[in-house]
Amino acid sequence: MKRFFRSFFFALAGLRAAVKTEQSFRLHLLAAVIAVGIGLYDDISLSSWGIVLLSIGLVLAAELFNTALERLGDGFSGGAYNEFVKREKDLSAAAVLVTAAAALAVGVIFLIIPLVQKITG
Repeated sequence: MKRFFRSFFFALAGLRAAVKTEQSFRLHLLAAVIAVGIGLYDDISLSSWGIVLLSIGLVLAAELFNTALERLGDGFSGGAYNEFVKREKDLSAAAVLVTAAAALAVGVIFLIIPLVQKITG
């Protein structure tokens, strides 16, 4: 059990580090807060909540993986330009882009369209 709690606190330390040092992660967190706010205002269904929250989680996880891979790559290359590291960092960033685009589509379908319908009656 002690090992579990240690792992949990290490994960929390990672989240704190991402919030403190990663502007992109903070931007995604802001988008998540806005999405949750719209969802609360729209009073979306339980299944819609599941899809929205899963999308948020996937984007945040992709951003954390991207950050980890970028830091590993920079450490591997010693901060010097390395074509292999660049390509892997680009692929990692592309994963964030794909998950963010999918989350945006989810947001439009499950949050923005209901919001517009609620506003316009």
